Amino acid sequence: MATHKLKHTDGYRALADELRGKDGVVYANAKLESPDGDGSYVEYIRGKDLARYLRAKPEKMEKLVKAAGQGRDVEDQIRDLVHFFIHRALLIKAERKHKKPKPGRTALVKYPRTLLLCQDQSWDESHFYAWRYDRPTSLWYYVAVCLVPLLVVGACLFPLAPLAVRLGTVYVLAGIVTIILGVLLLRTVVHWVVWSLTGYELLLWPNLMDERVGLVDAFSPLVSLEPPPKEAKGQWKQRLLAGVVLAGVVWVLYAHHPDLDTIKDEAQKAHDNLADYLDLRGKNKAFLTGNNASNGTAGAGAGGNAGPGSGSGRQDL
Repeated sequence: MATHKLKHTDGYRALADELRGKDGVVYANAKLESPDGDGSYVEYIRGKDLARYLRAKPEKMEKLVKAAGQGRDVEDQIRDLVHFFIHRALLIKAERKHKKPKPGRTALVKYPRTLLLCQDQSWDESHFYAWRYDRPTSLWYYVAVCLVPLLVVGACLFPLAPLAVRLGTVYVLAGIVTIILGVLLLRTVVHWVVWSLTGYELLLWPNLMDERVGLVDAFSPLVSLEPPPKEAKGQWKQRLLAGVVLAGVVWVLYAHHPDLDTIKDEAQKAHDNLADYLDLRGKNKAFLTGNNASNGTAGAGAGGNAGPGSGSGRQDL
C-alpha cells in the first residue's frame, strides 16, 4: 500500500505533522497488510495514545472541528478529527493480525509487528491508525546527506592519514564500542540479579534499545521498576534456576580467570594484531616511500658499479 504525498499544507496536515513530532504521539513500525495479501511497512499509533494526547490538549483541535458544548464533548471532537484525518488520507484504521498471545505469553504485545486493514474506517479507540503520508523531512536529514560523502572520502583517505589521526580514530571507535557493550552487559546483569532475588524487573535506561526514541530520550528515564505479574504463580522456579545459572557463571569466571600478566600480554597481542590488520603503522605504504627510494638508490648504485666494469671490459676487448 503506497503512502500518499500531499502537496498542500492545511490545518489538518499541520496537526498531523505535530502529532508525528518529537513531543507527539508515540509510534511504532509494522507491516500493514491489505485484504488482497499485499502490504507495506508503515508507522502507526494506538488509538488510546491518540485519544489521551488530544484529551490532554483539546486546544489542538480548535478551528479544525466543531467546538464542544451544546451536547458535544471532547470525545465527539476526537471522533470528528480522526474522521477528517481518514477522509484526507492522513490516517487509515487497522487492527492487529494475531488476536491471541504468543506461546509462553499471557498478554498481547503492546505494539504488534503486523496489522490488517479494517473495512470499517470509523473511529475506535481500541484500534490502531497508520499514517498514510511520508514523515516530514527534518533538518538532520539534510545534514546527514551532506556528511555521508565526507565520511566516504575520509574512509578512503584513512590509510594515508598521519599516524596520530589513525590511532586516535581507532581508539575513539573502540572506546565507543566498549562503552556500548559494557552498558548492555551491566543492564543485563542488574536485571537478572534483581529479578532472580525479588521477581521485580529492574531496567537501567529502559528506552536504550527502543528504536522509536531519539538519542537523548534513549537515556531517559534512568531506571524502570515493574512488579512481578500477579498471574505468574510458578515464577519462583524460573527465578531459582536463573539464580543458580548466574551463580555458576560467576564461579566459573572466578575459578578459571587468567592472571593479570596474562591479560596484559593478550591485550597487547590483540592491539598489535589490530594495528597490523589496519596498517596503523603504515608498513604497507612503504612501497610508496621507502621501497621506491631504496630501489632508486640500489639502481643508481648498480649503474655506478656497472660503469667501470663495462669500461674495463671494453678495454680488455
